[in-house]
Amino acid sequence: MHCLICYQEIDSETTWTTIFEINQRVLCDVCQSRFERIEDMSNHCCEKCMRPIEQSISICGDCYAWQERLGGKDPLHRNVSIFNYNSFMKDVMALFKYRGDYELVKVWESDVKTTFQKCFSEKFTLVPIPLSKKRLEERGFNQAEAIAKLIDPNTAFFIERTHTEKQSKKTKRERIFSKNPFKLKGIPSSHILLIDDLYTTGTTLRQAAQLLIDSGAKVVQSLTLIRS
Repeated sequence: MHCLICYQEIDSETTWTTIFEINQRVLCDVCQSRFERIEDMSNHCCEKCMRPIEQSISICGDCYAWQERLGGKDPLHRNVSIFNYNSFMKDVMALFKYRGDYELVKVWESDVKTTFQKCFSEKFTLVPIPLSKKRLEERGFNQAEAIAKLIDPNTAFFIERTHTEKQSKKTKRERIFSKNPFKLKGIPSSHILLIDDLYTTGTTLRQAAQLLIDSGAKVVQSLTLIRS
């Protein structure tokens, strides 16, 4: 077995248990150690978005600004992220998203499943943040859908997305005040768990959450692989 990232052989003892193990190792120890789990970095995070913050406050400045901007009616109840966006993660995500290395999603399978089981319940319907048709044609797959399918292959598609400029090319202010790109595609269930790869300003998730809340959903939360 070789590491999916560096292709070095994974040094592990072969036993009858490892031969028949369902979730065999896909990372070497070195690559595994280079991912930074947020819960290992800080013992106190924003209760809304999981940004590491000081012990004396409960939510970060960005989430406080969202509360002010939305009159205290934030459509996104909370976000749970797993990893920090360090330089190693940036490189791996570039391989995954922009060079089409779909198999890399297996790298995060154990962490995604464990986090879902720890933080959420089965009553949530998984809704991956969609790509526009043009962006999907460019990439070949939706990274949010790939992450969602690590939890459950049966995901829902209550929303669709119109094509806009890439978020990475926008300033923080442009992202926050951008027009909602989402349209309703089906009647949402009462409890929605949005799935995406990256939480940056929280704009994309809140735009999707607002549409779903306005259309009948009672609670919308999100699970993201990374918090930048």
